[in-house]
Amino acid sequence: MRMLAKILIAIFVIWALSIGIMGLLGVSVQFPFTITEEGEIPYFRWQGIRLAVFFTLAYFGIQYVLGLSKEVYPISFVKVYIFNMCFFGIILMYRLDVPKEEYLIPAFWLAFLLILNLATTNRYRRLFKKK
Repeated sequence: MRMLAKILIAIFVIWALSIGIMGLLGVSVQFPFTITEEGEIPYFRWQGIRLAVFFTLAYFGIQYVLGLSKEVYPISFVKVYIFNMCFFGIILMYRLDVPKEEYLIPAFWLAFLLILNLATTNRYRRLFKKK
């Protein structure tokens, strides 16, 4: 399971870097690799990402203010962000009545999140350790 998670994270990193570089070159790409004209990202997608960033920062900010913060691995930030992206994205999609096939995108990210969670949470990681 850990190897699967590492492979998925490596693919995610390559995807994220390629999307970032393409964006700097003026090529707009929607998930997974749909090239669009600049400025044609649907409202619910960029708004979902925007809300995910704000709520993720708020989550860690609240933890800090309440004295509940602790050192976390970068993967913890990724897991909170993906959860928020899916949660608020689905709410926006439902509210804006987007086509049903668009719900496959959060479903993919929720499956990705499940694998990350299983591979990185201590109580689950013990199940996959070699004895």
